[in-house]
Amino acid sequence: MKSLVIKFLLGGIAVVVSYIISMVIPWKEFGGIFATFPAVYLVSMYLSGLEFGDKVAMYVSRGAVFGMMGVLANIIVTWLMLTYTGMWFISILVGFIAWFITAMIVFEIVELVARRRGGEHGRETQRSHG
Repeated sequence: MKSLVIKFLLGGIAVVVSYIISMVIPWKEFGGIFATFPAVYLVSMYLSGLEFGDKVAMYVSRGAVFGMMGVLANIIVTWLMLTYTGMWFISILVGFIAWFITAMIVFEIVELVARRRGGEHGRETQRSHG
């Protein structure tokens, strides 16, 4: 419960600070950089390592790679949807779906490669271990 409160507070503070920065600075695109501030990831890494050790933190970090690739898809899809439809809410929904699907596809590709290589080179995920 304590870690949940810490994630909530730090993640929320990061979102608020990012929003304030994006509204205050005159270059809105630069403000968008702060929208991708990795606060949740960093807090998750810290708490995972603290509570469960390096191995769990490593798996959380690998999972974050899958999620961040999904974030890239989310940004591209949302931006394209906004460009062509002008509907921000629908664009967000479609971008969210693109994030999830992309992250899962990347995860499954890593799983497939790990199984084919027999888990060598440290690429296996926790699910690969059985």
